[in-house]
Amino acid sequence: MAALTEPNLSGRGKREDLMDMIALVDAKDTPFTSMARKGSKPGNMYFRWQADSNPAPKVGGTVDGTDVSSYTNWDVGYRAELANYAQVFRMDAVRVSKLTQDIAQVAGVRDELAYNVSKSILQCKRSIEVTLCSNQTAQQDNGSVPYLTAGIQTWISTAGTGTPTPGDIPAAFRTPSNSILTGASSGLTDTAVQGLLKSIYDQTGQYKSYDAIVGTDLKRAFTALLGTTQLTTTSTAGVTGAGATKVQTFQRDAAAETYIQSVDVFQGDFGTVKLHPSVFIGTIASGAWTSTPFKGLVLNMDLIEVRYGGNVAAVQSLPDYGGGPARVVEAVCGLVVGNPLGLGKFDFSS
Repeated sequence: MAALTEPNLSGRGKREDLMDMIALVDAKDTPFTSMARKGSKPGNMYFRWQADSNPAPKVGGTVDGTDVSSYTNWDVGYRAELANYAQVFRMDAVRVSKLTQDIAQVAGVRDELAYNVSKSILQCKRSIEVTLCSNQTAQQDNGSVPYLTAGIQTWISTAGTGTPTPGDIPAAFRTPSNSILTGASSGLTDTAVQGLLKSIYDQTGQYKSYDAIVGTDLKRAFTALLGTTQLTTTSTAGVTGAGATKVQTFQRDAAAETYIQSVDVFQGDFGTVKLHPSVFIGTIASGAWTSTPFKGLVLNMDLIEVRYGGNVAAVQSLPDYGGGPARVVEAVCGLVVGNPLGLGKFDFSS
């Protein structure tokens, strides 16, 4: 029998078989910032734009020979300024020691510094996505607190607290309450969605295609619209009696072998809504973010713009005092919501 066998090599030069790869399953999409228009560089951290509305139709005639006796200025009462602040997104600085960068050989990583920088850039994009999809209110930098940009959930609101005065949302341009659904996502009905789209149509008068960024629970609630319906056989509402039947709706041909149970597009009387699932919808309170997978945003992306200051994600070198090269990723951006009247929201609490 051989004197040197495989188990005897332990601790005596036996190499570890470490594959040259790193498995990563976290590849979450950022639909809001991906679909939003990229605006011009803000001229100031506080930037403004105008929203406008059209007058109501006028009925009745004019007596022949009557002189003009009154005048209307269409900018008064119809046009108003909206505003927001830009925000500085600075990620945690990364540093790699000189030995790690130049000597060590790490499986699956060719360049440790570049690897860490790529992680910071991804973190920056996700941080922007979380902020812009949130209910964060705007804030001015006063030397003690930083600039904060108002998130889209704050703009789609009947309260009008998007930005501080004078940038607050004027009452004439606040989202109507019928364009905001409340309650629980489990109680979502096609009638409620139709009512939301009707409310937006009442403002715009146009049949539009909307992009809805929805949490995972809300996406399931849409699919549940195709699900099982129990038919009651008693006179008491909501009580299923003996012999009740169940109806299941399938999105497939009877002869198909694939079971399809998903709603990706909702087409109603007043618009079409394309659903984009996202894990980055949430609320921000006291600097902490909380995921809210039961909420959703109904957006006309023509009204949404993100204004970036300089590079979308600038990588800056920090001084190396002997500890190794260091980098920091920083971006500046602010949200523009052209007119909140043309947007809607699923503001569910569960």
